[in-house]
Amino acid sequence: MRDWAFLHGGFLHDIFTRLPADADATSFRHACRGWRAVAEPGALVPGPWFLLRSAAAAANSRRAFVRPAGPRRVTPVRLNPTARGDEATPCASRGWLAVSDGKRLFLRDPISLAEVPLPAFDDLDNELSEIFLSDDPLDVPAGRWTAFAFFKPKQIVAYPGRVLAFYRPGGGADQWVRFDLNGQQVAFYWGLEFFRGRAYVVVGVNCTLAVCDVDTRSLVASAVHLRPHMEHWEWRTQQCLVECGGDLLAVMVTRYEVARWPSCYVVARRRAPRFVVKVMKVMFAADSGGFMPVMVSDVRHIGDYALFVPPRGHAFALPASGFPAVRSGCVYHFATKVNEQNVVRGMAISDLLDLTGQESNTCRKLPLAGKWHPVSWLWPRRPSFDGTPGRRRRQWRS
Repeated sequence: MRDWAFLHGGFLHDIFTRLPADADATSFRHACRGWRAVAEPGALVPGPWFLLRSAAAAANSRRAFVRPAGPRRVTPVRLNPTARGDEATPCASRGWLAVSDGKRLFLRDPISLAEVPLPAFDDLDNELSEIFLSDDPLDVPAGRWTAFAFFKPKQIVAYPGRVLAFYRPGGGADQWVRFDLNGQQVAFYWGLEFFRGRAYVVVGVNCTLAVCDVDTRSLVASAVHLRPHMEHWEWRTQQCLVECGGDLLAVMVTRYEVARWPSCYVVARRRAPRFVVKVMKVMFAADSGGFMPVMVSDVRHIGDYALFVPPRGHAFALPASGFPAVRSGCVYHFATKVNEQNVVRGMAISDLLDLTGQESNTCRKLPLAGKWHPVSWLWPRRPSFDGTPGRRRRQWRS
């Protein structure tokens, strides 16, 4: 075809919705008037997004998707309703939302509304808290993708024991299989990531790095403890593991406030909340086949990448060169109001190259009215061209 401007509008729309980065979407709109009409302002563009839920009662709760839109602002993403008031959306992983309606547990793509069923957990006293997917369930054959999940007690107890479970469809583990550390249940899990074909998780009070051994259904603890490396550590510290540029990174974000006393006659005024961000690279032992962590080293520069740390759920890294609204070398997380049950204040950005110790954190306020709770970061999945009946998706909706 000599003139690409005369391509069919539906075909152009399919191409536009499959672009992998914001920069590609911008170039698409600048091609010509016809292509700009296909990529209308209301059309969906690649992420990253973050998911919020309203602080209202469960029957009246709402969902909202927001994404970075420039140096100083964020904008809502308009989607068709993807959840009813009686559905709970605790977390997200690889573009999928983990949804529970009280009767069943499943994954849902918020754009195409495609669903993938998950088995129910055998312990009715526990509910899903976080989920981590190794691959996109619709892009790999059954049995080639795995899911790890954290389950927490439904009732608030003094000793909140957590459960780590594993699921692989059609791969010998059609139900959730529990993992234990040395035959004992662990109270705290802080994050999980897939790296070089294995799953790594942070466990216990000392934040020990452990390897999930799928063959023995157990955790193999390493000698690496993350907590001693964090100067400002507390229970509200957000911790996660994330694969970035071929490395496994451990990220810890701590929120703190500093009271300022101008004089003894003036009431103390509080500054805006500040964040201390610690990024460490996990080093592996060569004599163990390259999978057992042996130490961590501080990281001050992550190149073109940006890290997205959710309060819970799957963290990820994106190259900032493909997303003009994303700043390279930064960690994106959430600023919340602790005295209001973690109501979100906005999206916080911490620059790793800030040598002042992250004393100056950028906070982008939400363009939404009311009170909201942060759920998780979401990198929308790209629909595939596979048109077989078993994998057919719905069109993206604006």
